[in-house]
Amino acid sequence: MTWTGEFRQALRNQHRLMKQRPDRLRVRLLIYVGWFLLFGLSFAVVNGVQNGRLGSAGWWRNDLPGHMLVSLCVTLCFAAGYRGFERLAPQRWLDAITGWRDWRSGLFFATLSIACSLLGLLIGFAAVGTIWGRQEVLLRLVSKPSFWAEFMLISVIITAVVSLRYRARWKQEALQARVTEAQLKLLQGQIEPHFLFNTLANVQSLIDFDPERAKLMLERFTDYLRASLGQLRGESTTLAQEFAMLDAYLALMQLRMGERLRVEHRLPPELAGFAVPPLLLQPLVENAIHHGLEPQVQGGTVVVSAAQADGRLVLRVEDDGQGLDGPRRRGGNGVALANIRERLAARFGPAATLALLPRDGGGTLARIDIPLSSFNDTP
Repeated sequence: MTWTGEFRQALRNQHRLMKQRPDRLRVRLLIYVGWFLLFGLSFAVVNGVQNGRLGSAGWWRNDLPGHMLVSLCVTLCFAAGYRGFERLAPQRWLDAITGWRDWRSGLFFATLSIACSLLGLLIGFAAVGTIWGRQEVLLRLVSKPSFWAEFMLISVIITAVVSLRYRARWKQEALQARVTEAQLKLLQGQIEPHFLFNTLANVQSLIDFDPERAKLMLERFTDYLRASLGQLRGESTTLAQEFAMLDAYLALMQLRMGERLRVEHRLPPELAGFAVPPLLLQPLVENAIHHGLEPQVQGGTVVVSAAQADGRLVLRVEDDGQGLDGPRRRGGNGVALANIRERLAARFGPAATLALLPRDGGGTLARIDIPLSSFNDTP
């Protein structure tokens, strides 16, 4: 993913509650620095214009640093408040809040934002009073009814804006869900001939100099078609069927890469019956092989697993390849990942997520999290 795409994804994730943030720390810090500078400079300029001090020596020496310090305190309170809530609240709370599609969502985020703002303002004013030796400023400010009246007015405006914004987002997500379902049908129809032609081209290239291997590849390809074609034309498949299709697909890849490709599967029997969209894991496995393992001379291992954790179904595709910071090969435009995210949102709601993370020990981890409450019939 490009830096711009990663930054946009991090901005979208700012509106979601997650135990584990998929965005890299430096990207999140860049967003916080942006908010800190925006609010600090904006209020310093507005206050300077109102007081007629903008650009004066006193403005540069006292007003601007003071406003920047208050803005820093507010930004830190926002970061600590939201991240602390994500870490301390049970996962079922986060899933429930993310799944709200009414006034409760806007009210919750507006209330938490107002509380963080108020705490940050009080801490910031206290810090300004301490540094500049004007402790009486804070006491005089908080004792003025006009201060609280202005703060409440701004709070009401923030609540209204946040509520309208979330309502517009819900409508957009509902429309996007319908569009995605239609696109999914088109995608499934496109993937079948794409994979078919690629495999047949590989077989054709082997016929002349290695007919036995070409015959074996055709047999593996037949197994793959037998496992996949019926599922691809349906709206859902089970994890057992998805893993069976992956077995056939990886057998083809092992035939092509030989001993350079090693495979591990972990599907607990109690999870085999969960219904998921077809072709949910294969694009992730294909990315792991194409971008992570094939560029390495020694190849590597791809591990596909399913588990339950904190009331969520967790699907993992991990490899010990060259990792997210390795050079990208041609053909990696992120369309498959975007499609998986859209399909997850369309089927299970915004609480279902796909994250690409660095793997401990090197390589890449693709992790799909789906709340168990999103399944209509949990096996």
